[in-house]
Amino acid sequence: MQLSAVTLIPMTTARTPLTPERLKDLILGCRVDGDRVEHVKVIERAGLMWIGAYVAICDTESADHNLADLCGRAAARLDGWEIMRQWNL
Repeated sequence: MQLSAVTLIPMTTARTPLTPERLKDLILGCRVDGDRVEHVKVIERAGLMWIGAYVAICDTESADHNLADLCGRAAARLDGWEIMRQWNL
């Protein structure tokens, strides 16, 4: 089990309004079995949405990619938001 994080950042002022609860529900609704993402937590700070989750996988890098892919699918359903990964590729 790995702890992973990504950040959702606003790209325009004309963006889909979000609350942490709404974003968490959207992320959980976009999950598929292969994501292995559990225990999602979303916190809003300074206009950014900070997303943390446990990923049921042994490899940290794979866990980070799984969460980022899931959050990317969720962000694709929103206008004016984009994910920022927490690591350097």
